[in-house]
Amino acid sequence: MSLEQSITRSPILEGLSALNRWRQDLVSGLHEMAALTADLGLLPSGTMLQLETLAYDTEQDSLRIAFVGEFSRGKTELINALFFSDMGQRLLPSSSGQTTMCPVEIRGAPQGRPGLQLLPIASRSLDVSIEKLKKAGSAWRKFPLSVADKKERSESLAHLTETVCVAVEDARRIGLCPPLNRTPKNRERTVCPSCGLGKVLIPRWRHAILYLAHPVLDAGLTVLDTPGLNAIGAEPELTFSMLADADAIVFLLGADTGVTQSDLMIWDQYLMRNAHQKQIVLLNKIDTLWDELREEDDIQQEITQQVANTATRLRISPDQVIPVSGQKGLVARIRQDAELLERSGLAALERSIAEVLLPARHETIKEKCRMLIERAVLDQKNMLQDQRHRLLAQMDSVQSLKDRTAEKIPKLVAQHQILLKNFEQDRQAFEEKKARFRQAVEELLLIPLAPNTFDLVISNAKAEMLSAWTTAGIVERFRQFFSEAVAHFDRALEGAQQVSAMVAEEYQALQKRYRLPPLRAVPYAMMPRRAELMDMSESYERFGMMLEIAVNTQSSVVRKAFLTVAGRTRDFVVETRREAENWVDEIMAVMNQQLQLFHQNAEEELNSLQSIATTMGNIDTRVQQLEQSLAEIQEQSDRLDRQSAPLLSLLRAPFRPVR
Repeated sequence: MSLEQSITRSPILEGLSALNRWRQDLVSGLHEMAALTADLGLLPSGTMLQLETLAYDTEQDSLRIAFVGEFSRGKTELINALFFSDMGQRLLPSSSGQTTMCPVEIRGAPQGRPGLQLLPIASRSLDVSIEKLKKAGSAWRKFPLSVADKKERSESLAHLTETVCVAVEDARRIGLCPPLNRTPKNRERTVCPSCGLGKVLIPRWRHAILYLAHPVLDAGLTVLDTPGLNAIGAEPELTFSMLADADAIVFLLGADTGVTQSDLMIWDQYLMRNAHQKQIVLLNKIDTLWDELREEDDIQQEITQQVANTATRLRISPDQVIPVSGQKGLVARIRQDAELLERSGLAALERSIAEVLLPARHETIKEKCRMLIERAVLDQKNMLQDQRHRLLAQMDSVQSLKDRTAEKIPKLVAQHQILLKNFEQDRQAFEEKKARFRQAVEELLLIPLAPNTFDLVISNAKAEMLSAWTTAGIVERFRQFFSEAVAHFDRALEGAQQVSAMVAEEYQALQKRYRLPPLRAVPYAMMPRRAELMDMSESYERFGMMLEIAVNTQSSVVRKAFLTVAGRTRDFVVETRREAENWVDEIMAVMNQQLQLFHQNAEEELNSLQSIATTMGNIDTRVQQLEQSLAEIQEQSDRLDRQSAPLLSLLRAPFRPVR
């Protein structure tokens, strides 16, 4: 089997391809369900838009794996071995004397056009997040990338290892060197061997995005290569933007060093506490333990012991620790050496990624889609069932007329006319109360979540944060900031309950009087959103405890860190407010639809009775009309079952990783 065939049949690529095919089927099903919902016209148009938005988000979804560890743990080499050995050489620079100096995101190439984007280190002086800078094309340097020419490709990717000599004052200005008043006396006049007196060596680039046309990337994988986690203290966005947003973390340790104190700190503070992420721990460079003068059993016993010790120190199962040699795995892939590949542990790692990370991502996508899809299908089924029951009741009523004398018809017409008149009066009164509902929504639910209110909270917190020069002060201000945010949420939660009770009370009076269907609009779930905010609070308070180095070095780092937290919290609040507004619009639309449907049916029945009053011969015609309406509803119900079945099946089927 050729090397190309070997890569094509790798469990990671096969698993990603299976996940991608499933995701595309899900996207197609969402589009079809949105079209069917619009065609049936049973639900408000907002539901169709939500289904289309969910389809777009699902189509853009990717599995983000971050490779994390201290310097010289072999992260880049392992990435080369796992994903890009089919290129016949190293893709990313990882040989002796070369290492990536900034975080690198490796993504699929849009329209198959590879390229490299680099963000200059000077952008650290801007109070703008990296996520926002990604949308500012002028802030980045763009380089072409020739995939076919290995020499040109290597020269382009060598930019990732670039450093530059700058004056100490310039380094301090962007937060990469301690202020003068916090610099030890014996280091005030810094001398860099390669730069000279008063200068320091810093990375040339702050962030990199590599676009590459490759099967694993095209199948929905994004690889995050970090330059060593000691960069976290100097760059808080590395923690929030890359690690916190990653779906899975691959944590690399040295087989020759085991778990060092800095490794343990990284694990405790940044990795193990995130319950939403999957983690795989690697003991890399096991080839340093290979010794031709020792028996193979002794070597394997030592590796097993290292795995057990690592699991004990990290308080995880030994099954979660995989011994591997990225360098030997890369050599084995390129040379097509099956024995060396198995001995390097790379094959076992590929199986673990395919069997652990891919099913977890599959489950995450399912959970994201399940609630809206099942609700849309169930609501439409219930509404069709309600219509069917009303038509059957009308048929019973019309059939009973055939057994009555014509003398009773005028009385029934008068009763229906009174019913419609009373209903119109009650409906008009209900419409007049909607203004009060909207005012209550604004005052009780939306004002507590207003963006300008949070802007003021953020502004006040930012000013107080800059005056806090101790870790305890920072942690307390983080805690106070989230306490204020939770207080606004609690007001909004109480308001949501009051609004729900107010609307339900008014609708239930009409429902009881006119036997309307129960209001099936799902109440807005504020409590889970509040729980998410509490989780954010706990996570960011722990991050505040880690900012002591930032307080002792550069106030701009504290400002950037808080702005990152505040910005994410504000976005969370704005999103919650937008969902609350959608909920209010949806419940109002559903009530209007139920009232309109009752009015329409009542008028149809009155018209039918009036026709019957003119001639009793119209009864048979009315029965035929009702039977035709029943057939149409049954056809719609069958169509809904037929088109929703494959989509619901996709949500219920388990993901089977490639064996």
